[in-house]
Amino acid sequence: MRRTGSTARLTAVASALALGAALAVSGAGSSGAVTAAAKGSSAGTPGKAWEKADYTPTRGKWRDYVLAPTSRTVKPTSVEDVLERGGAVSGKADTLLTRDGKSVRLSSEGDRTTSPLVILDFGKEVSGPVAARVLAASSSRPELHVCYSESLEYLARWTGQNNGQTALAPGCDTANIWNGFPGQPYTKDTDSHTLPLADATLPADLEDPELRGGYRYATLFLDGPGWVDVDAVSMRFTAASGQGDDLTDYEGHFLSSDDELNKIWYAGAYTVQINTDKPNTAKSWPYTTGERDHADDDVPGADPDKDVIFDGGKRDRIVWQGDLAVQNPVAYVSTHDLDAVENSLTSLAGQQLEDGYMPAASLVGEHNRNELRTYGEYVTWFVSNMADHYQWTGDGDYLKTWWPAMTKAVAWLEGQRDDSGLIGFAASGSCGHYGYTDCGHETYVNALYARNLDQMASLAEPAGAPDEAAAYEERAAEVRDTVNDALWDDEVGAYRLSTETRGAFPQDGNAMAVLAGVASEEQAGRAMTYLRKNSWNDRGALTVSPSTPNASLPAFHAPLPSWFEVDARLTAPGASALDEESGFTLMKRFWGWMLDQDPGSTFWEHVQANGRPNLEQFSSLAHGWAAGPTVSLSTQVLGVKPTKPGFSEFEVRPHPGSLTWAEGTVPTPHGTIATSWERRGDTFTTQVDVPDDTSADVAVPTFGRDVTVTVDGRKVTAEPDADGYVVVGDLGAGKHAVRAVASGTAQTEATVVVSPSAATVEPGQMQAFDAVVTGTAPKQLAGTLEVDAPDGWKVSAPSRPVSLDSSGRPVEHAYRFFVLVPEGTASGEFPVTARLRYRTADGETSVEDGASVRLKRTVTLSSFDDGTDGWKAGENVTSVARVTGFANGPGKPFAGSGALEATVPGTSGDKPRSVVLAPETAIDLSDASSLSLRFDSYGGLPGATGYQVTVRLTPTSGDALEKAFSVNPDSWNLLEVDLRSWAGKAAVKKVEVVFQPQGSTFVWGHRFQIDEVAWVS
Repeated sequence: MRRTGSTARLTAVASALALGAALAVSGAGSSGAVTAAAKGSSAGTPGKAWEKADYTPTRGKWRDYVLAPTSRTVKPTSVEDVLERGGAVSGKADTLLTRDGKSVRLSSEGDRTTSPLVILDFGKEVSGPVAARVLAASSSRPELHVCYSESLEYLARWTGQNNGQTALAPGCDTANIWNGFPGQPYTKDTDSHTLPLADATLPADLEDPELRGGYRYATLFLDGPGWVDVDAVSMRFTAASGQGDDLTDYEGHFLSSDDELNKIWYAGAYTVQINTDKPNTAKSWPYTTGERDHADDDVPGADPDKDVIFDGGKRDRIVWQGDLAVQNPVAYVSTHDLDAVENSLTSLAGQQLEDGYMPAASLVGEHNRNELRTYGEYVTWFVSNMADHYQWTGDGDYLKTWWPAMTKAVAWLEGQRDDSGLIGFAASGSCGHYGYTDCGHETYVNALYARNLDQMASLAEPAGAPDEAAAYEERAAEVRDTVNDALWDDEVGAYRLSTETRGAFPQDGNAMAVLAGVASEEQAGRAMTYLRKNSWNDRGALTVSPSTPNASLPAFHAPLPSWFEVDARLTAPGASALDEESGFTLMKRFWGWMLDQDPGSTFWEHVQANGRPNLEQFSSLAHGWAAGPTVSLSTQVLGVKPTKPGFSEFEVRPHPGSLTWAEGTVPTPHGTIATSWERRGDTFTTQVDVPDDTSADVAVPTFGRDVTVTVDGRKVTAEPDADGYVVVGDLGAGKHAVRAVASGTAQTEATVVVSPSAATVEPGQMQAFDAVVTGTAPKQLAGTLEVDAPDGWKVSAPSRPVSLDSSGRPVEHAYRFFVLVPEGTASGEFPVTARLRYRTADGETSVEDGASVRLKRTVTLSSFDDGTDGWKAGENVTSVARVTGFANGPGKPFAGSGALEATVPGTSGDKPRSVVLAPETAIDLSDASSLSLRFDSYGGLPGATGYQVTVRLTPTSGDALEKAFSVNPDSWNLLEVDLRSWAGKAAVKKVEVVFQPQGSTFVWGHRFQIDEVAWVS
């Protein structure tokens, strides 16, 4: 649905290979003597399904989708580019793709700044050292370097790219946080690797002696005058060392009628393979000034002879509890690499502190040791990961080994509950999350905790502590009740971020409330509707609505909670087939979009709201916590999950959506479960091969119709359950077929959801809306979509026909329309409504939904595009300056070309630091309803429990107005002060922005920024 006109780069690679295309490439100063033939092939070439954007899946042909290599030796698939710059490249560049005794000569008369660059594309993310077959070199040998990059966008080849990296490490992206981090200058080559040419007896195979980790592109360049003849380039794939030489031999697999979903499953599985490596290949931070990026540190407590699962292939390359919450289940359903799973779990569990607190990550370096108690959320993931491992493996000995640690961790979490009945991390300072900082009493953390308590109750008996189960069950009920009493907003129809931040309704809290059983059926449905209307865009779902004021959680695309939302949409109590279809839409919209970006084979760490990687050139583009749909497709869509530990009993309950068939296998301790299902006309058939010593419950969907159910040809009588499935239980070992045949005519039903592209608009501007129609019909879902707007407003398409091919399956389509707001329209909120009139067997009916347009007028006071705009240094600030970039994330102004940056010398963490605007003429804000600005800062103050900013406005007479905000470092926070009832706004003589960390007296020198100071009516 999205790939029209835009195919994944993997498709481009394979297509050019099929065409046998050749491309003449010449760089700046090129003589034109170099020909780079486009594509080659190797053991590392992706499966043939990746050759086309819309490949037609064939039953049984799941290996067509596997991205992993069949051999440890992987060749590049193409020469991406040749840039001669001040040097020369002689010969056909595609010679480098094949070891045949023919060479390409790289020649340089100077240093790396004028060296030619040869950029090789491996066609997908890989991990391991590059090797070059060098036949000869000049008598005075230059250095031969290789640079690595996960993407072309951040591969430094143009002047000034990556903050100056091109001059020092051409062809690299950035893997060293202290050098070239977004906004920070790149001052020394800490990223390129030197091949051992100096003392080599030629011809020789020169392998990189250092491990970089994940990359897709490798660039060769010279440093110093001379020449080198290179025959061929390859790489030795070192990831997933415990999975044999043929890494395509998955124990579990998934295949369906939908090509894009299949690719998402295999990209997720491959992402986790890229993350899996020896525990002595971790990265330790912080590097000392000038220290090179290197992956040769040890994961504490890990068995050195078994792999671990790092968070990312490129970085951080340490083990994290929260990441394992996704990576472990991915391994369970794909490679079944239990050694790597257990080694990772054990290494982290061994770090538990005396009070029960569980550090979030491997304590490899000073950076992680400084964050020892930062991530309270991740204590919940330790408990959950251990519970999941027992459920998937049935390993009672492993559970009993770590049960004492689990009880201590839960006791620590319980100690964070206060008189409110909810956990809050302010007292402990453990306020860190997967991508933000919040110390409040949150829906998200407390829903996670309620789930932990349920898990502990179910594990108490097999752990040898049956008497403890009842107390855990009682406490879980208390927490769920308190969350609903304190955090559910019935007017909005969603859960609040926290009791302190009541106006934000985040993705993580609402999705986890559904998954943890906190939300009722009605609450679950309303919460999912709220997220769809307010937090989705063309790339998927945001962490929070971008219009949410004062949220400590910034709006960005986070794969971890987006996976929660996918699962919540597929499994919410009482969800209809139409509701579930939105889970498929989210998978294809977000993860499908990522597959259209580099590296086109693995998933990203985070995505900014504008579609950029969260940390630009430093980002990880192969991050395992982004692989969640691989789990959902196996456990929810294929429908296989353990209901008793180790799959002694399991369930097959498909959520088919608009698919016509799916098949796959799931490895278990008792053998492999093979299952498939097919929807053909009025018949739904599930087939399952049940391993010995296990039993299966098979649930077949009724789709709201009367059905006749047979098992292995025998008719059975059973009523549908609350979710509309007929369950056939206790099927023993062997092959079984469960078939449901519906009678009557399929029902016609539809929904429409309207969401604006932006929360506010100014008079005279155009606002875009999406009206998403979802429905089912026996054949065509046919009708008319009508849009109503206030009188005098123009609508681009006030009425349009709807005709969607359903054939009894859910179908969804987004209709975009535009509304022009007339000039001179007064401020306020105005309704826009979309109404779908459609035909059913009983005649015409209709559904509708609306959204509000909030009109505003914005007047900018300070943009900092041309200077400091009159702002001065205040308390504990030595200077202010206009900057175009800065070291903390996101590294660039919020808007325009500049921002104001304040420099703070070493100052006790609890002291205020401020910037001040005191114009000669008082500012008239008579027409303003609010004053807003954007704030950003460094984070990482040791011991800090949070960060606060106070905006204070002082009038020429009367009382000052001030408001305090909790802020998230390394991101632009919107701070908005309501002026509507303030008497002093007609003459404001001073505006102060006061930054004050909380909970620490550590002496801290740092910087913070403000941007886009404006007033709004």
